[in-house]
Order: sequence, then C-alpha cells, then structure tokens
Amino acid sequence: MGNGRINLFVKIAVSVMVVVCVVTILHLQIQFNHLNEERKQLKEQVKEYAVEIEELQAEYDAPYDDEYIIRVAREKLGYHLPDEIIYYNDLN
Repeated sequence: MGNGRINLFVKIAVSVMVVVCVVTILHLQIQFNHLNEERKQLKEQVKEYAVEIEELQAEYDAPYDDEYIIRVAREKLGYHLPDEIIYYNDLN
C-alpha cells in the first residue's frame, strides 16, 4: 500500500512539474515574441534617427553665408526681405 502511494505521489509531482514547465515555456515564448517585435520597432527608430542625424549634420556643415541665412530665415522663421511682396496660394 505504501508503494502505491509513493507511485501516485511521484506521478502527481511529475505531472505538476510538466505543467509548470509547459506554462513557463509558453510564457517565455510570448515574452520572446514581444521583445522581438519591440526590437524591430527600435531598429526602425534607429534608422529614422540616423536619417535625421544626417540631415542635421548636412545643415550643420553648410556654410553660413548670406544665402544660407536668408534661406533659414524664410523656411524656419517665416521672415522675408523688406522689399519683397509675398503671395500665398491656398489652392492646394
């Protein structure tokens, strides 16, 4: 009788361990997939930031002559020269 109880206990213990292992493996697989997707998104961000850095570096390396200053004032600050007449086209 004692041997049968030990066998039953061993079977239950092994079954519980198998269930715990399966649940752990499934959880780790889900976590792995989530982290893999996050890694892909971060790689895309790195590519976008690399392009932005290149654009900023090109802007930084540009000479600071009068033409550059006028272009920046127009494009980024919305300024214009005193003798200019600005026409706005809102057909787009």
